[in-house]
Amino acid sequence: MRFHKYHAAGNDFIVTDEPTVGPADAPRLCDRRTGIGADGLLLHRAAERGDARMIVVNADGSVAEMCGNGLRCFCRYLIEQQGVTKKRLSVETGAGPIECLVNRDGDRWAVTVDLGAATLKEPAGTDIWRVDIGNPHLVVRGPTDEARAREEAVRIQREHRGGVNVEMVLSLDREHRTAEILVNERGAGFTRACGTGGGAVVAALSHAGIVSIGEEWSLRFPGGVIRYRITPERRILMTGDAQFVFSGATDAPAR
Repeated sequence: MRFHKYHAAGNDFIVTDEPTVGPADAPRLCDRRTGIGADGLLLHRAAERGDARMIVVNADGSVAEMCGNGLRCFCRYLIEQQGVTKKRLSVETGAGPIECLVNRDGDRWAVTVDLGAATLKEPAGTDIWRVDIGNPHLVVRGPTDEARAREEAVRIQREHRGGVNVEMVLSLDREHRTAEILVNERGAGFTRACGTGGGAVVAALSHAGIVSIGEEWSLRFPGGVIRYRITPERRILMTGDAQFVFSGATDAPAR
């Protein structure tokens, strides 16, 4: 199978259009010692209406509804590897069609993704929010110590049997509109960034009266910075990079 590897803010993905590859192959391909190595596998399939369909598979083989960082990588892949020439792309996902805008300045790529409106579920406690933004998230403000935050994120994942993405807000600066985020993703563990997770964070902080409509916030993940803005229609726009890593070939899975 031919494949291409990309990353967005350090969140890395294997992208392929090989029809024989499926979710069951993700653990082997994503293994960082015996495989290609990645946080997830993105399967390119034909779309019914959009420019392409993207199936998101976590490193453990579970299928996710959507992935914001993966979508930015997928858009660059469509332009670089599939010859798509449009700047505005519509990609079908498990969370529905998503509109993307690609801006390129030489080797620098920035992709804006319309994540849609987030839904806040019932309160989960003080400074804890349940958010659905095409996939499920639990946003927790604090603790500020990273080691303690990691322990808490692991505990929450265990309590939810791995069925939710956990975002720990380590710090925030309202004056400069920045926040530092740690992410424990379902099916992948601690990753260097999570695009939809950042969207869940700004939705939660907006509900708390911290983020205002129209403000641009920069969320700092271990792998880099992603920018977010909530429109007057309460749609969440995410803008960040998409970096090519390498292309290659490996044995296609036996069927």
